[in-house]
Amino acid sequence: MNQGTDQELLSFAAQTLERQGAAVEVKPDRVIALLTQELKKQLQLPEEAVLGDEQAPLIYGSPLLDRLIALATRDVPVVYAQIEVPYLKKAGFEQLIGQDIVFLDGRLRISNRAEARSTYMSLVCHYLAMSDERKEGLIEVGINEVNGAFIPGLADRWQDFQTLFFAPGEVPPHFPVRIESALSAAMLTARSAAEKELADFFKSMERRLRRDVKSTREYYEALRSEMQSSLAHPHLTEQQQAERKAKIADLPAEMERKIVDLEQKYKVQVTLTARAALRFLIDVVQVFIELSYRKYQRSLRLIWNPVTRALDPLACENCGCTITRVHPHVVGSAIKLLCYACFQTGK
Repeated sequence: MNQGTDQELLSFAAQTLERQGAAVEVKPDRVIALLTQELKKQLQLPEEAVLGDEQAPLIYGSPLLDRLIALATRDVPVVYAQIEVPYLKKAGFEQLIGQDIVFLDGRLRISNRAEARSTYMSLVCHYLAMSDERKEGLIEVGINEVNGAFIPGLADRWQDFQTLFFAPGEVPPHFPVRIESALSAAMLTARSAAEKELADFFKSMERRLRRDVKSTREYYEALRSEMQSSLAHPHLTEQQQAERKAKIADLPAEMERKIVDLEQKYKVQVTLTARAALRFLIDVVQVFIELSYRKYQRSLRLIWNPVTRALDPLACENCGCTITRVHPHVVGSAIKLLCYACFQTGK
């Protein structure tokens, strides 16, 4: 056996390669793998590779292990589960309209209610802010997978409920396959949440920038005054005076260069990366609404969520942002549900 390879690393390599589509055979001291063309390029190995021998050592700190780790963490891990809820609300939805969701105009009538299932996602993201200092942390946001609306409280409260996790291959068909738009909405929500978490960090960098810029300006003003006074020295030659005058003239440009350097030093760059996703199947109540606005009518559906015990927010049908204050707007002969900004532009 190769003394540099341990069983945990062999197991990790085998599992990672199998998940990426390689055919793998595990030996006591090595892993023999038949790699796809993509894996060959990523791991820089031949199509028929032996991991753990002297040609491809599998030890801590080795380039091969680093490439395997990058491969294993490239995709966001996804877990599927069903949240068991103790009860579903039967009545009282009229009071929630105007409390959880406000329609700014039009007439509303509840036409029916029905129990159903809806899918949600809790997306865990890592943020990293780099400047003269660094700050990092995790953000978890909950969204409705159907419309991408942010669901306040979902990420914090789902752990209070009994949760049944589905094993691979046993995930029910309720979860939508294409969730690109929901993921995009979740990342935008996570970015806003990260910016709130970093608000004090931004302010700290701004304060330090203002302090250093002020000090720099004061230094160059004092230097200019000192050099200006030195021009009156009786022993200065004309050439020396000319040189000092040239330096004095160059001071503003030099000061601005220093300030630009300070601005770069305290500039904050934020990186947001999705790290894990938990997708939930939840029993909900559908509340069917008839909306009348001007001379037009529209049927719509609201969702009462037993995890948050509130009506789910909606998504603006123009820009996709999450809304709890809904502005009906007629486009053609149809009613669209808009946020305030889109309503103001008349879209």
